[in-house]
Formats: sequence, C-alpha cells, structure tokens
Amino acid sequence: MAATFLGLNTTRSGLNYYQASINTTAHNISNAETEGYSRQSVISRASNAVRLGTSAGMQGTGVTITGVEQIRNPYYDIKYWRNNSMRGEYSSKYDYSYEIETYFNEMNSATGYTTLLTQLQNSMKDLADDPSSATTRVQYVNDFQSYTELFNEMATNLQDTQKSINDEIVVRVDEINSIAKELFALSDQITSIELRGGNANDLRDQRLLLIDQLSEIVNVTTQETPILAADGHDSGATRYTVWIDGALLVDDLQYRQLMAVPRDEKVNETDIDGLYELSWRNTDGTAGDDFDLNSPTLVGKLAGLLAVRDGNNNHGFVGKVTGSGMGADGPTVTMETDKAFYVNDLNIAAEGKITIQGVDYYYDYFETTYNNETGEITGYTFHNLKILSEDGVTQQPADPATITAGVTARIGNNVDFQGVPYCMSRLNEFVRNFSRHINDLCSSGVDANGEAGLDMLNMVDVNGNSLNLSATTGDTGFSSKGVSYYRLNALNWDIHQEVMEDPNKVVVSKQRAIEQGNVEDCEILSAIQDSLTSTTIFKQGSPSQYLESIISTLGVQTKKCKVSMEHQDNIVYSINQQRMSESSVDSNEEASSLIIQQNGYNLSCKVMSVLDEIYDKLINGTGV
Repeated sequence: MAATFLGLNTTRSGLNYYQASINTTAHNISNAETEGYSRQSVISRASNAVRLGTSAGMQGTGVTITGVEQIRNPYYDIKYWRNNSMRGEYSSKYDYSYEIETYFNEMNSATGYTTLLTQLQNSMKDLADDPSSATTRVQYVNDFQSYTELFNEMATNLQDTQKSINDEIVVRVDEINSIAKELFALSDQITSIELRGGNANDLRDQRLLLIDQLSEIVNVTTQETPILAADGHDSGATRYTVWIDGALLVDDLQYRQLMAVPRDEKVNETDIDGLYELSWRNTDGTAGDDFDLNSPTLVGKLAGLLAVRDGNNNHGFVGKVTGSGMGADGPTVTMETDKAFYVNDLNIAAEGKITIQGVDYYYDYFETTYNNETGEITGYTFHNLKILSEDGVTQQPADPATITAGVTARIGNNVDFQGVPYCMSRLNEFVRNFSRHINDLCSSGVDANGEAGLDMLNMVDVNGNSLNLSATTGDTGFSSKGVSYYRLNALNWDIHQEVMEDPNKVVVSKQRAIEQGNVEDCEILSAIQDSLTSTTIFKQGSPSQYLESIISTLGVQTKKCKVSMEHQDNIVYSINQQRMSESSVDSNEEASSLIIQQNGYNLSCKVMSVLDEIYDKLINGTGV
C-alpha cells in the first residue's frame, strides 16, 4: 500500500535528479575547452514501484540516479590511436628526410657542387696552359681539396642528423617512461575510488589523454577488465592494462621503464659512436630484456626515428656461414652474403659484432676475397671471434665448434628506408670509385721531378700518413685493417699529404713527356679533366649525374613521406571529429539541456508546492 507521504518522496527524487543534472551540465560547460574532457551525463531509471492496496495496480515512486557516466565511444579511441601512431611515424620520417634532402640540394646548388666543379675545371685549364707554374699547381690542388671538403661537410651533416635522431630517441623514451608512471598512478587512484563505489570520470579522461599522447610515439593497445569481489560479484572497479608494440607497459601491479643503452660497436663504418638500443630497466637499474626496435609491427615516432637513423634501403649484411675454425689470432668464421656487395660499396664496421643463429660474436677485423674484374666480393672471414661471458660484460673466445655451416649470419638488420646509412654508403661509393679512377691515372704518370705519381685522392691514417691506395689495384682481397679503398670514405676523403705540401708532386704528364722535356704535354691532366664529366666511372652516368640520382631518390622518398603524413593527418582529424561529435561538449546542446533541466526542476518544485498545500489542508484543516 502506498504511504501517505509517498508523493513528497517521489517529488524529492525528481528534485535530486534535476539538481544532479544541472550540476553535471555546469561541469560540462566549465570543461568545454579542457583537452581530453569527455561529456558527462546523469544516468537514471524509474524507482521501484509499490502496490496500490489490494488491487493489481502499481504506483511509481519517482526516479533513481544510477550514476554519472562519460559519453565516449571506445571504437573511435582505438581507431585514433592506431592512425595517430602512423601519423607520428610519417611525421618523423618526413622531418628528417627533408633535412637530408636539403643537404643534398645545397650540395647541388649553384653555390655548392656546381660552383666547385666549375672552379676545379678552370684550375685544370689554367694548369694545362702553364703546367710548370707553381701557382697554377697550388690552385689546382686547393680547388681539388675544396671538392673533397664538400663531401666531408655532407658526411658530417649526415652524422649530425644521425646524432640528433639518436638524442631524440632518448627524449621519446623519457616521454614513454613519464607517461607510464602517470598511467600507473592514475589507474591506482581510479581503482581506489571506484572500489568504494565512487565515480572517476575525470581521472579516466586524464588517463585516456595520456594514451593519446603515447600513441603518437609508439603503437599502443589497452584492455580493461572487471575486478571481482571476494564473493564473485562485480566490484565496480576495473583492471587497466597497457601494451606498447605488444610488450606490457602498465598493469595494476607495476609500470615498466625503458632505458637507452649505447652500442659498444658500430654496425656501419661511418655510424656515430654510441647509437642507442632500447632495453627494459630492471628493478636494480640495470638493462634487462631488449625492446625490439626492428619489430615489423613497431609504429609511431619511435619507429620513424629508427628508420631514418638506421635505414639502409633493405640492403643489410645477411648471408650464410660456410665454415668456422681456429686462425692464427683466434676463432674465425667464413660466410657468403645473400646480396651482392662490391669493394666500393661495403660499409660494415671494421671491427664490430656479427650475429650468427641468434648469438652475438664480436670480431676484431675481417678479410674479403673478390673478383678483380667486377669488384664483387665473394667471401668474408671474420677473425678473433669473442662472445660475452655469463656476467654479460667481459668477453671470452668463441668456440668455433658451436658454429654450424649453413646457418644465417648478419650484421645489423635490413631496414627498408633510405636513411643516414644509405646516404653515407652512396657517398662512400662515389668517393671510392672516383678516387680509384683518378689515382689509377696519377699512378700511370710522373710528377714534375720525374718520380712515380702519387695518389691524388687519399686519406690520412692514425699516424698522419696517406695510404698507398693505387698499390692495391689488381688485388683480389683486402683486410679491414690493411690498406684498401674500403678505408676511404666521405668523412676522411682528402688530398695526399705530400701533394698538398709539394706542388711538384702534382701529376700532369706521363714519364716519356718528362724525359723528352715536353712540359706542355698534359696527357694525364687531360684524362683527369675528362673524368669530371665521364660516364664510364659510374653506372648512373657522370659524377654529377650520380649525385643527381641520389637527390632524385631522396626527393621521391621525402615526397612519399609528406603525402603519407598529410594523408594520415586527414584521417586522424576525421576520426577525432567523429570521436568529438560524441564525447566533446557542445555549448548549444548544453544550453538546451540546461533549459530542459530547469523546467523539470521548476515543475518538481511546483508539485512539491501543491503537495504542501494538500498536506496542510489534510493535517491542519481536517484535524486528521
């Protein structure tokens, strides 16, 4: 049977509901410009009805507030995170690809390569007009040195870019760690509040905003599962778990931290020292399990940075072991590569690490054999192999018996992007091919004193001496520690020290011309001059065309990254608009809701006023 004052309780529930709705609307309006805020709504249901006397009818008892919930669609969150990761990756790739392309464009500009090439051609012409003049010889050497310095500068710029990327990787790792720590703290607060029957919508918004930020750096997935009480029923709280690229980052018990660990060895000879690998941090602060930077599923800014830093255009050093044994200086392993490498485009580190069937072996140096006519390397031998001992720090000699013929061996990884290592290898290939051609011409002639010609283009070793590179012409192998064109690269490319110090060492003519006193004969100089426009040195054409082919390749890649980035920008914007259409605060909609709630509140007050008069009449007027 309905109570006498049921109407008052029913009306009171309506007042409470509209008051809560007005307060929630006020909260929405206050946070209309708050980043990451999700619109909230009061959720209600009709209160349990009561029976009317002995009849079968039921009397309603008002409204019951069941909670205040976020208006948010998880489907759009997942789509946003996935595409935001792709946008972050293309953004990083485009930024640094554009920077690298700018270096090459400046090199090929009117004030760069073109100008230096013109100056060098002019100095050659002046030298040909007056080959006995010390002034023209010095000018010729200086202009040739400016030519080499241009490549030195380019290679240095590429290394600076690689260092900037390496430093940014640390910044991104710190961001991931900071977000992981905040996510764990927020999840702990949310669980504590909701276990007590509270509502943590605003904290949930903060947590999802952090996931938005994390998704730009690395691909992220989340899972939320109910926490059951001791008796098995739903406690109202949930367990929140976050993974990055499939690896656990945060759950209800812990948050994990990444750490950047510098490599002890190089992958490519011209890499900067200390490129970072990532590991999970142990509780004692030491490096734990590796975080796979070369995972095929890794997406985000971190993946983009690694692509540019380590990108070798999918031309990694991979092959099969052909044998192993003991050499004069320790364990050795021989191998062949799956892809063809040539003397002038080989860029693996002179000493470093080779991975054989998942085990890392450190080598002191390597030797090669190659076809003298084609320059294709046919075999490699890595010497004095060592492995890390159980402490993970010291090294001990490897056991050759544990290395089986036919297993896979690799140095570094195949990274399908034209990044810094790719650009370095192209410059090194130019330097080596061009130097070999010029030096072979110089060694076929004599200097002004009638002595055998020295290599014009060279490098300085650790002792300050230039190498005798032309003596290696006709060789069928080289050691990474010996004299070879492998040791020449865009960073150390220079003019032979003796030629720099003595202009009489410049080679202009062949021996017979000097013996005959024909100082006007400039056969060697003419051949060198022709080399600047020759199409026989490089398969891409002339030296200028070779460089233009690099610029063209990088231009296509940069444009592709830009188009992909803009495409992802549009997709992310579209998804975010869809997400916001459901979860964001619309001021007009809230204003409309406020009027409705005000009217409802006023009507409830009116009912309360009517009931007040009825009960006053009933109690005071009738004396009941």
